[in-house]
Amino acid sequence: MNHFPDPPPVTERLSRALRDLSAVERWAAHTGTGGPSDGGSPDGPDAEGMREGTWEGPRFGVATQSRDGMHQVVGITRGTPAGTGPCGEPAEADRVVLHSSVRALLDMAEHESGPAHTVVVLTARGPRVLSCRLGGTTVTAGGAGTD
Repeated sequence: MNHFPDPPPVTERLSRALRDLSAVERWAAHTGTGGPSDGGSPDGPDAEGMREGTWEGPRFGVATQSRDGMHQVVGITRGTPAGTGPCGEPAEADRVVLHSSVRALLDMAEHESGPAHTVVVLTARGPRVLSCRLGGTTVTAGGAGTD
C-alpha cells in the first residue's frame, strides 16, 4: 500500500508561495517599467521596501473564503492612517488586480478551504503582497510566520 507524505504545514506552504510570488513580481517589474533598462534593478529599491515593509501606495485588506480550491473575495477594505476615516471602495481596475494577486497567492499556497486575509499594497511598480493570514497562521513578505 502506498503512503503519501503529509502535506507541508501551512506556514511552510504560505512562506514558499510568498517567496515565489515576490519573484514573479520582481520579474514583472524587470520586464516592465523600473527595471534595469530604466536604471533600476529587480532586486533594488523594491526588494529593500519588502524587507523594511515600506512599499508606498494604497494598502488593502482582502478577505476571502475558499471552498474546494475556489477562492471568493468576500470583502476589500482600504488601510487608512489613524484618524482619517474610511477611504471608500477601490477603483474597478484596482479590484481586478487585488482579486488576481490574492487568488494567485492562495493557489500557490495550495489553500483549499476556509477563510484567508491578505494585505496587498498597490505600488507604482505593481501589486505587492505584504502579508497573508490563513486560519491562525500569518506570514509576512519578509518571511516571518506566526501561529
